[in-house]
Amino acid sequence: MKYVALILAFFILAPLALNARMMAPTRLRWQLQLVTTEFGHWLALLSLVLIYPAMHGSRWSAPLFLLLACVFLVPAFQASKIAKEQGLPFSWLRLWLPLHPAKFEVQTERRTYWREGDESLDIVIYRPIGSSKPLPCLLIAHTGGWDSGDPGEFIGANTELASQGYVLCSYGYRLAPKNRWPAQADDTRRAFAWIREHAAELGIDTNRIVLMGRSAGAQIAAACAYGMPELGARACISVYGTPNMFLAREWALPDDLLKSLNLVRQYMGGDPHEVPESYRTASATEFLDRHSLPTLLIHGTLDSLVGIGHSRRFTELRTDRDDHEFLEFPWATHGADYFPSTPGGQLSMAAILRFMERFVPGSS
Repeated sequence: MKYVALILAFFILAPLALNARMMAPTRLRWQLQLVTTEFGHWLALLSLVLIYPAMHGSRWSAPLFLLLACVFLVPAFQASKIAKEQGLPFSWLRLWLPLHPAKFEVQTERRTYWREGDESLDIVIYRPIGSSKPLPCLLIAHTGGWDSGDPGEFIGANTELASQGYVLCSYGYRLAPKNRWPAQADDTRRAFAWIREHAAELGIDTNRIVLMGRSAGAQIAAACAYGMPELGARACISVYGTPNMFLAREWALPDDLLKSLNLVRQYMGGDPHEVPESYRTASATEFLDRHSLPTLLIHGTLDSLVGIGHSRRFTELRTDRDDHEFLEFPWATHGADYFPSTPGGQLSMAAILRFMERFVPGSS
């Protein structure tokens, strides 16, 4: 058993701990980093359990396992510190017991909101059961690098948000490279129209619709919320997004984790000098002098898919506004909000709920 413990320490736990503190250069290392940082409390527990058998082989192994446990607990400690500073709830118990108080049971259904010829787009609806009044709606654009993804993602996080008294509508949009921007803006407009048409049936207050997106969807949500004020979005939530496509192109590399240069070009239809209007309308930051609205940004410092610089730059442009909130997670990578009970999940959920309560009156 002592040899098993040492093998685990040197060949699994130590590499995982090291990888958790670096920018991930490959998809596998990003996935390992996400699991390690968001579930490090379990790895810390394993490290502590292995101290006893390892000590029978070597006395110096105890400090090693203690060090590993401390490294794995860094995300939880940092999340706890941020929660205290921000006045947000954070539960250490929930890290191990993933339970949460729900105001409502949630009904989920998937429907088609647009069809033309052989093309169609779906919307996944998370609806609280038992509310006696119309509720605010979070209209969410999904992830996927603009060329993939599905509105049925993030089931756990979306269900938990809905259980707090919100209708969530996660909508699909046409994908690149077949469909370039602004096709996705047109689809957002269609999703808005469909929600307004079915508002009474779904129990939605059409005056309290918030546009939200994660990753690629965050760019779409922000661009539409700022660049299309006629939609009537009350606020915008951007989770690790790219609010400026000019910068997305400038910072894109042909050989990074996402092959981002190709992604941006195929989505936009070329470089900025070729399709300048597309880049302009796809960039929320281009509309700050004409239209503004309450905005929440959530981003991880170690995000190697969408760099933290995007959210930092957006925040710098809105330092004069008190309705802009930016939460940066120093331990986190892309997708940190996927698991509702982890450090990133708990803080993201708490920040979104506080933001909604602040800027969408009557949501509680």
